[in-house]
Amino acid sequence: MSGLRRFFVNLKKGTEYLNYGRDILKDWGAAHAVSLSKLKPSAAVAVYDIGCGHGTDIVNIRNAATAAVPSIKWKLEGIENFIDYQKECKSLGIKTYAVDLERDVFPGNNSSVDVLVANQVLEHTKEIFWIFAEAARLVKPGGRFLVGVPNLASLHNRLLLLFGEQPTAQQSLSAHVRGFTKPDFKKFAEAGGFFKLTAFRGSNFYPFPPLFAKPMARIFPTLAWGAFFNLERTEKKGDFLECLRGDENFLETPFYGSPQNPAKRRARK
Repeated sequence: MSGLRRFFVNLKKGTEYLNYGRDILKDWGAAHAVSLSKLKPSAAVAVYDIGCGHGTDIVNIRNAATAAVPSIKWKLEGIENFIDYQKECKSLGIKTYAVDLERDVFPGNNSSVDVLVANQVLEHTKEIFWIFAEAARLVKPGGRFLVGVPNLASLHNRLLLLFGEQPTAQQSLSAHVRGFTKPDFKKFAEAGGFFKLTAFRGSNFYPFPPLFAKPMARIFPTLAWGAFFNLERTEKKGDFLECLRGDENFLETPFYGSPQNPAKRRARK
């Protein structure tokens, strides 16, 4: 580890929990759940996490919304392949499915999800076109797709690049295969008109300690460690993969389900 990198690592110790932006997703998800419960008190609010891990984000949304409206009914689901996490989620009332995010049809009917969560997931995947196609299929018009990813344009990543160092959001010796900035992700997410960005927040601010990291992430969200997007599903019908059609969207490297590499898919419900 270089001296510069070691300096940054030591300075930001103790702030790592802020990377996940749990409070941001909790507030967004709970606010939408509460608003739905007021419109349709008898209907269950469907929350679905496509990388639910311990179930933390789903539970946070449920607890925050239930504190405001105790009568809310819930349908809690998620995609999780690690068996220990599956058991943990089951104990919390979350039904999980073991599927390949980048190839399989996500369990669930069309327009059946009110709040879809993908927190610290997309940076680990290549086939985000397929993931967004399934997200657009699952989320109800007016529903929310809440996404949290590391910010490639964070202050600390810019400084590292300035000094010829690799940004932490995109390293060869790591599990991250994609990097995101607000402008690029917004352009991608809104492609085809299936989603629109309604809110953006930042979380954590390397290399500063928590006392400074929290307020600075609020004031300068595009320089924060994490980028968090609140996407609203529009009324647009069709398939998100339509954004790949046409010469203007030609991809030199074929992606799963693209016109250059068509894939046989199971029928969607």
